[in-house]
Formats: sequence, C-alpha cells, structure tokens
Amino acid sequence: MVEVRTVELFCGAGGMSLGFKRAGFELVQAYDSWDKAVEIYRRNLGGSVWQADLKDIFRIGPMLATLAPDILIGGPPCQDFSAAGERVEGERAALTRAFAMLVAIVRPRWFVMENVPLAARSQAWIDARAMLVKAGYGLTEAKLDASYYGVPQRRRRLFVIGRLGEQDGFLESALAAARSPRSMTIRDMIGDALGDACHFQPCVSGTRGIWTTDGPAPTICRDSRRSIPPNYRPHPTDSVLIEAGAFYTRPYYEGRGVRTLDEPAPAVIRTTRERPRPHYLANPHPADPVPAATAAVLTQKQVSRIQGFPIEWDWSSAGSRDTDQMIANAVPAPLAEAIGRVILAREAGDTIPEIQGQFGQWLRQQHGFSKAVVRNAKTRLNRARRLLDGRTFANASIEIAMLEATEGFLCLPTGTRSDLRKALHLYREWQSYAKERQAKRRAADLDIEAIAA
Repeated sequence: MVEVRTVELFCGAGGMSLGFKRAGFELVQAYDSWDKAVEIYRRNLGGSVWQADLKDIFRIGPMLATLAPDILIGGPPCQDFSAAGERVEGERAALTRAFAMLVAIVRPRWFVMENVPLAARSQAWIDARAMLVKAGYGLTEAKLDASYYGVPQRRRRLFVIGRLGEQDGFLESALAAARSPRSMTIRDMIGDALGDACHFQPCVSGTRGIWTTDGPAPTICRDSRRSIPPNYRPHPTDSVLIEAGAFYTRPYYEGRGVRTLDEPAPAVIRTTRERPRPHYLANPHPADPVPAATAAVLTQKQVSRIQGFPIEWDWSSAGSRDTDQMIANAVPAPLAEAIGRVILAREAGDTIPEIQGQFGQWLRQQHGFSKAVVRNAKTRLNRARRLLDGRTFANASIEIAMLEATEGFLCLPTGTRSDLRKALHLYREWQSYAKERQAKRRAADLDIEAIAA
C-alpha cells in the first residue's frame, strides 16, 4: 500500500478523516477552530488534532509545510453558500480562499476540498480556483451524491480533487466507476448496523417480539420462530423504525417530510430529527407515503449513522444541539473513503482515465480513420497511459518526455514507440478541438440570451 501523509483542515468531528483512514491514508494532523469538535475528534480518532484559527495563514502555513503532507483534505464552512442559508458571502466564505492559499503554500501532491454545490458559483471559489490553477494543480470538480457511495442519504456535495501537474478532469471517470448502481437506503443501513431483524414468539402475551441478530436474544420458548408471522402485532417497545416502515425528517422549505425505509434520507441538517410541527401535520406534503404522525422520528444515533458515523462513535462530551450541528457539518465517512480509494488507486497507477467524448468519431471525420484504425488508436492511447501510471500531464511536452523516460517504453520496438506518441498527440488535438467547440457554443448561447434580453 502506498503511504500518503494526510493533513485535514476544517476537520470538524472527524467524518472525512475517518473515511480517509479507512481507505488507507496515514493521518498526520487535523485542525479545526471549534473546541467541541476538536474534543469529539480526539475522543474517536486520537490526539493528532489541534484547535486553530485557519484564517491565520502566516501561522498555519509554516506549520503545514513542516509536516510535509502528501495530501491536504478538508471542507471549509459552507453556510454562506448553502441552500439552507442566506447565501451571502462573508467571513466563512473567505475560508475557501484560505484553504486554497494553504494548498499553494504547502504544495502537496494532492488536495481534496468539499463544499455544497452552490459554492461552485461563488466568488470565493472563483478566486480560490484561480490560485490553485496558478499553483500548478489540475482539477477534477465533481458533484457527488453520497447515496451512491455507501451513505443512506441523498446528499449532493461538490468535491474538488487536485493533483500537481495534471490535466483538468483527470479523475472524473474513476469517480464515476466507483459509484454504486443504486442508492443506499435506510433499510440497507439498518441491516448493516443492527443486523437482521428476527421474530421470537413472545412467551408472555404483550411482550417484545422483534429482536436483532447482533444483540442478546430472549429466553427461547417451545413456540419461538425466526420469521415474522403475517399476523404479528408489534409491541410498542419493538424497534420503532422497523415497525413504522417510514420516518419523518424536517423538510427543506416546502419539501417532503416522510420517507419509507426503502429510500435514502434527505441531506442531514441540524434540525433533521425534529418532530413534525402542527403546521406540517395539518398540511402534509401530498407525496408523503404515510401520515407524519405515524412515521418514526429519528434518534440522534440514527442520524449520526445516516451521516456515516459508526454506531459506537462517542458524542458524549458535547451537548445535544452541538452534536446535531457537528453531525450535519460532517463529510460522510463512506463517501470520503470511496474518494480516498479512488485517489490511492490512481497514485499507485492501478487505474487510468477513460477516453472521454467522441474521440473515435472525430478520428473518422477529421482524419478519415477506419473503425479498425480508430480501435488501434484508442488501444495505443490506453497503453501509453498505463505506462504513465494513469498520469495526464497538463503540459503535452512533459507528458511525452515522461512517457519516453519510462522503463517499459524504452523496451518497445521503434515503431510501437512512435505509435504511442502519435496516439497521445491525436488525443491532445481532439481535446483542443472539443474545448474550442465548447467555447463557441457558450458564446452562441450568450448571444442568444443577449438578444432575448
């Protein structure tokens, strides 16, 4: 396993660090300004966490440089960009610029930044992006739905992954390949965290009947059975969530409040586990599968698990409201783990980017290649990328030079080496063509908008 020294900024309660640790990264240090979050992080992930004001670039920058991390990760505060907030860029938005400055100062090989999707349109990110590009980073900017990466929650977040010297978009296909074919549901989470629900015929009428397989079972009676009979009427002390079959979460604005166990939860916010208010009970959303009054209200532990924290995560040093806020702020650990594994695979040269766009069609139209020649060109391009360990250099001359310096390339016949160089050149030509065409389309769209206005 490749060792990658990792430092997290804006670490909060530790969700992102937990995910990267599970993926195989070496956690060196973490920082956050909130003392309560730092304490929760320390309780669960160890003492390598400091409380610090990350706006203090002149103090933090040299500290990070001394640590010499291979990767900086973190999620600067998102409240100024969030759909749940007022979307006025203030001091917290400026921390996105601070993150970029620290990356530019330390110059790790990689960085990962997380934020809400609306941050992509902010002036703070425009400024931060310009700094990162000038510092030499190729960027993959992806909006990922956590429910397709092991999290039972429809949580869409912007992830910006940077690597020194890369082309933009270098990790898009790998992130897409890591996506599961379907969303994770609350029922999936319950099965994973609690074990399968099973039924034991109660020895005494009116006592508990549903138990979980990873907890102690009741005294076995002669009539005990493992399957839930169709005529079973659950006792109120049985698992409320399983028996209700649906749960309520406080909706955004006019959104739906009730979902079934066979759906992901909506994005977790601080007020997710609030009970339905009289106004909602009197005016339910028309798409609610059951009345909100009959749906289960999630516990704090359940919301914590929905956000990707393990069931044993210790929140005991923080008050209830602060814990709700820390859970809502966190990057879900399974999503962070999936991203981490994608990065490690590329770092080790185990993956290469997929060929994007209509490269083959362009080869046929612009160069008159037959289908067989197009297949050969694609095969050679992929072969060159494997020799480069999946790297896609921003500078074409450096890319060719690096290819020619690889041991595997030097062993190839002269004709094969020429074919691999040509394949890289053709793909660069295609990329320039596609970029120019996209720019023309955008200009035409702007002209149409101007005329319409």
